[in-house]
Amino acid sequence: MANPDQMRPMRVRTRRVNSPDDRVRYIARNILRGRQSPKVHAFAAMALTDYCGDKWCVEPRDWLGEVSALSEHIKNNVRYTLDTFGMDTYRTPDRTLELAIGDCDDMTALAGAVLQAVGYPVWIKIIQTRGNEDFHHIYVLTAVPPQNPKKYIAVDPTQNFGCGWEPGDIVRQRIFSLS
Repeated sequence: MANPDQMRPMRVRTRRVNSPDDRVRYIARNILRGRQSPKVHAFAAMALTDYCGDKWCVEPRDWLGEVSALSEHIKNNVRYTLDTFGMDTYRTPDRTLELAIGDCDDMTALAGAVLQAVGYPVWIKIIQTRGNEDFHHIYVLTAVPPQNPKKYIAVDPTQNFGCGWEPGDIVRQRIFSLS
């Protein structure tokens, strides 16, 4: 749970986000900054350094196990919430960890930063599903294994499904590189 006594004062900066490309650029910037954060590295370490008996719960080089453990750690420690009423907000990964809440933009920035902090490349995916007028959801894709990818999997800690799950009713999608 977020501790109000340890939170830094809230600064609010407004930015105009006119298009899905603007939204993705802002989230990508948060990922690239967040992957260097000591808080993000500590959060990733907490997810990966548990022992199960006399060995690691997630063995080194268990790529899918690592990605799953990181995603579950986000789900278990950051509560999904909607944006502030009437506006689209974008929190940095550090702020999302401090508040322990976030929407899909915030969770995407955090998941991307956490994955990159431990060596995984990520891409940002935006989707439109049947019944929606425009792109309305965002999450990351990552490569497994990270150095010589055999597959790319979705990581969406806002959903109650494991890594690799994506909605079946996607009618439009775009994938963005962070470089």
